[in-house]
Amino acid sequence: MNPIVTVTFVGWKRQEALKKGIESTLTQTYNNIEILVLDNSPTDEIYRWLLEEYPQVKAIKTAHPIPLPAARNILVATAKGKYVIFHDDDSRFSSSEDVEKAVSYLETHDKVACLAFRVGSDNNDVNPQFEADSARPIYTYIACATIFHRLDFANAGWYFEDFWLYGEELIMSLGFFGLGKEIHIFPDVFIIHKPETIGRAKDNWRQYLVADVVMKPGAFLLKFPMPSVLFWYPASLVFYTFQAAVMRRKPLSALMAFLKALSLFPISLKNRNPISNEAALRWLEVRKQYQEEYYKRIGKWTWFRKYIPATH
Repeated sequence: MNPIVTVTFVGWKRQEALKKGIESTLTQTYNNIEILVLDNSPTDEIYRWLLEEYPQVKAIKTAHPIPLPAARNILVATAKGKYVIFHDDDSRFSSSEDVEKAVSYLETHDKVACLAFRVGSDNNDVNPQFEADSARPIYTYIACATIFHRLDFANAGWYFEDFWLYGEELIMSLGFFGLGKEIHIFPDVFIIHKPETIGRAKDNWRQYLVADVVMKPGAFLLKFPMPSVLFWYPASLVFYTFQAAVMRRKPLSALMAFLKALSLFPISLKNRNPISNEAALRWLEVRKQYQEEYYKRIGKWTWFRKYIPATH
């Protein structure tokens, strides 16, 4: 039989969008799928709706909203599947063959822990960072458009749960490299992600900026070995703070994020699980090659790009 694939969703106040995601999963040609939904909403309305409308879906309800990384950790820990797919509640498959294509690739590429799918809105407005003509190595992924080996996720150290939202993918990516594995971009699967305004912060862009300042340097602090972490953590913290304050004109957000990063410093030190120097160098090389290609493709290549992770 085909290995079990667990397709997961985190519910957050967006019932109609979640319905589209579940329906896109039910139409998959792959014949061994478990659907797992964690309702992280402040009420149980979505959970009760799932129990009534989708008895074939395994639903979990949190007592109160928890950080998104923690919610995804629960989903992975609960999953039956050899492989796990992450969706947001406002993302969905674009083709009925998406799971079948992804599993077929992973089953024939033992060194690949994770696939990063193409992702964009339903009018095919694709995130340019995840564009490619064919499958090839990449250094990170986006959470609502990925499939990975469940055991690799656990062995890489799970998601970092002490920050509420965004940025945990880079930490896990470094963890995958630390296992001696690879991440590949997989353009054969396109995930439709049309962010809903319901339930989102009025200034969601600010949350992304804060996550850049806190979590990208935090990934280096948590995962890079000595002595390279002594350069990468402070250098990236200064860069992303400067980027938010000056280049993106959000000085107050940059200051708040900088203070948040400092407050997480002792927690991150306590939770450090560094990868080997060889794995870090391999990640840097993949990042350098893919980043240069990406920025040249969108016409934004500058000399300093080789020293920092790509942002999108």
